[in-house]
Amino acid sequence: MLSIRALFQIIISKWGGDLIVGIIGAGKVGTTLGAYLCKNQIAVSGYYSRTFESAVSAADFTNKVAYHDIKELLDASDTLFITTPDAEIGHVWDCIVKYGLKNKIVCHFSGSLSSYVFSGIEAAGAVGCSVHPMFAFSDKFESYKFFSAACITIEGQEKAVYSMKTLFENLGHPVFTVKAEDKIRYHAAAALASNYMIGLFQTSLDLLETCGFSEEEGRMLLVPLVRNNVDSMLEKRAVEVLTGPVERGDVGTIEAHLNTLHGLDAENIYRSLGKELVAIARQKNPERDYTAVENLLGTE
Repeated sequence: MLSIRALFQIIISKWGGDLIVGIIGAGKVGTTLGAYLCKNQIAVSGYYSRTFESAVSAADFTNKVAYHDIKELLDASDTLFITTPDAEIGHVWDCIVKYGLKNKIVCHFSGSLSSYVFSGIEAAGAVGCSVHPMFAFSDKFESYKFFSAACITIEGQEKAVYSMKTLFENLGHPVFTVKAEDKIRYHAAAALASNYMIGLFQTSLDLLETCGFSEEEGRMLLVPLVRNNVDSMLEKRAVEVLTGPVERGDVGTIEAHLNTLHGLDAENIYRSLGKELVAIARQKNPERDYTAVENLLGTE
C-alpha cells in the first residue's frame, strides 16, 4: 500500500518536481504545520523567519534546517508555505518573487486574504493558493498533535488547489473550496464562531460581576449552561435548540433586559443577536407573530 507521501508524489509529479515544503514564518502556525507534516512523513526543507532565533526554535523542534538566507530556503523547496501574520504576506511575496519561482507552488495560510495577494504569479512561472485550516493554533509545540481534526478551506489557481487538496485529503482532512471574493466574509464567520464567542462569554461574566458574583462563581453558573447549549448547537440545527424569551415571544422579559442593559455595551450586543434569534424563531414557529419583539429590539 502506498504511503501518503508516495501518493502525493504521484500527484505532484504532474506539476513537476518533488514535494519539499519550505516554511516562511516560524510562529504557531508554521511550527505546527512543520511538525505535522514531518509526523506524516512529508518532506520539509526547513524554516526562514524574520528573526533567526524563531527559525532555529522551529527547526530544532522538527529536526530541520533554519535558514539565514531566504533564497537558500527557496532553492531547497518546491512548495512554499507562508505562515506569517496577514500584514506580512504581501511583503514576503514581493521579496521571494524577485528570486524566481518557476514550477513552485506558493501557499499562504491567512483566513482573510485570498490568493490575489500573489500579484504577477503567472509571470513568475508559479502557481498559488490560500489554505486556511479551521483550527485554533493555541500552542506552538503542542497544536500539531491535534491538527488532524482541522477542516481545510482552499482557493486559488487550479493546479495549486488540486495539489494542496490532494495533500490534505490524503492526510484525512475534510477539504472545502471558497471563492477568492468570499474569503473575508468566510473569515468573519470563523471569527464570530470563535473569538467573538469568547467576548460574549466575558460580557456575561462582567454582567454577573455587577450582580455581586465573583468570576469563579460566574463561571460555575455559566459553564453548564454554555456547555449544554454548545453541545446541542453543534449536534442539531438552530431551530431545534433555540429557547428563551425571544423564541417564546416574551416581550415583557425582553423589555426588562433592555432596560437593565441600557447604556452598556451589552445592550448593542443583545439587540443585534436578538434580531438573529427572531429570524430563527420565525422558522421554528411560523404561526407565531414576532413583530412586537422585532420592533422592541430595533428600538434604540
